[in-house]
Amino acid sequence: MGSWAYVGRLLPTGAVCLLAAACAAAPHPGAPVVVPTQAAWESSAKFGLWRDGDFDVYNNEWNAAVAGPQTVWADSYGHWGVVSDQADTAGVKTYPCVQENFGRTSLTALRALTSSFAESMPPAADSYDAEAAYDIWLDDYRDEVMVWVDNHGQQPAGIVSSEAVLAGQHFRVYLGNARMVSLVLAGTHEAKGSVNLLLVLRWLVGHGYLRSTDTLTQVDFGWEIVSTDRVPLGFTLQGYSLSVARRA
Repeated sequence: MGSWAYVGRLLPTGAVCLLAAACAAAPHPGAPVVVPTQAAWESSAKFGLWRDGDFDVYNNEWNAAVAGPQTVWADSYGHWGVVSDQADTAGVKTYPCVQENFGRTSLTALRALTSSFAESMPPAADSYDAEAAYDIWLDDYRDEVMVWVDNHGQQPAGIVSSEAVLAGQHFRVYLGNARMVSLVLAGTHEAKGSVNLLLVLRWLVGHGYLRSTDTLTQVDFGWEIVSTDRVPLGFTLQGYSLSVARRA
């Protein structure tokens, strides 16, 4: 599958620009393969978690039975990274991420949900399978929406269920199961951008993938890591923001 990112920028007219020239893909400079010695926090625990304001930085080795060693380090929720060593076998092993919890916030109560990111994965010449992605959970973790922004060798779960054109951009919508959807913009890799997440959620509601009564539970951003070919590789988030506005 091709990977994609899109930019969400509210314009004065109310139109939305999903993919702006200002967010052209940044070159992958590579990432450190050792944990910075001066990091404010680090953890090699499979579910190590560090709180920074409203955000958690999470060493989420959710497939713990097969996950290899992984260490997350952080200076803040917007500047952190991971050194991961995963076997060359199929299946996502880990999803180190930054996350914010929303409890049961109704989608209809949201006026805006926007985010920006700047990340780097290992050089494209390295042997690994991973993608950088948003992971949005709804209705107490019963529904999942993924937004892929940078991809190296990964394939989403499921099949192409439909296609969408949002603000002139072409998207493929992958349906993994009845409650898991991934959106993919073909032909682009984005290491830096700004995203209108609410626009995506509203499109999914309008096309029957979500319900208008759904509630927002959690928004994550990180890397789904399948394999690093048994070599420790570094992934770094240089900048991150998540902004929420609720209706009066």
